[in-house]
Amino acid sequence: MKVLVTASFGHIGQKVIPLLAANNVDVRAVDPDSKNTAPLKKLGAKEVIVGDIRRDEIIDKAVAGVDKILLILPDALSGMVPMATRLIKAAKKNNVTHFVFSSCLNTVMELIQHWEKYEIEDELMGSTLNYTITKPSGYMEGHFPTGPGSVFETGVLTSFMKVDQPSNLISLDDIAAANVKVLLSDDEYYACSLDLCTNDNRTTREYAQEICDKTNQTLKVNMIPIPDFPSVHANDQFGRIADYHGNHPYKGNPLDFNAVMERPAKSFSQYVDDVLASK
Repeated sequence: MKVLVTASFGHIGQKVIPLLAANNVDVRAVDPDSKNTAPLKKLGAKEVIVGDIRRDEIIDKAVAGVDKILLILPDALSGMVPMATRLIKAAKKNNVTHFVFSSCLNTVMELIQHWEKYEIEDELMGSTLNYTITKPSGYMEGHFPTGPGSVFETGVLTSFMKVDQPSNLISLDDIAAANVKVLLSDDEYYACSLDLCTNDNRTTREYAQEICDKTNQTLKVNMIPIPDFPSVHANDQFGRIADYHGNHPYKGNPLDFNAVMERPAKSFSQYVDDVLASK
């Protein structure tokens, strides 16, 4: 079986590729930077196409001869909806048997990247392809990274969003495992949308407090302005992220993940314990 993985050197892609390769899947990766070719092959990609997935000729080359596709969108990049529309058409033309789209939990109109993913979901559901939509909540590793300057090291939570709304977090390992389980299946998950969540629906402050409790630190919250990003599209995205997530809950339910994986996802407490055990 040959699987195309887009955004292959991103957070999810780097976790998915080794799992697919370990299951004897031929992985075709796409990345705009030739410097990532060797690292992607080291992860297990059998083939790497260098180029911008938004370009028609790259889409045609990437889809030709693959059995399945895992569409992961790059962060804060414009042109995602027309790219995905062309990718879906190419998949249909090339008789792709299964199209898996990594979207996001609870797509809401107020967030640009959510609305883009909603439009892609709509396009996919209106196609004749066999599809599955996986919908992860926020990444534990993204919201609470480790290393110098992190809350693990300093006890300081630095944020440009308010920190007292509930949110759901899941580990990248669990997101990857669920996507691979779906890709390795036959028709079990066709025409299916799957929320990938944990049991945790806590505020950012509460997550950070657990870290500080386990590291014997006093939590301090450092509110900063929204960072300035290099594109208008990214600035607009992150401005809306700060406004929405700072003022609305973003809760999830683990039912789908538990059913697919036949186990619960790693909890935030386990994530913190794993980080501290690795030091």
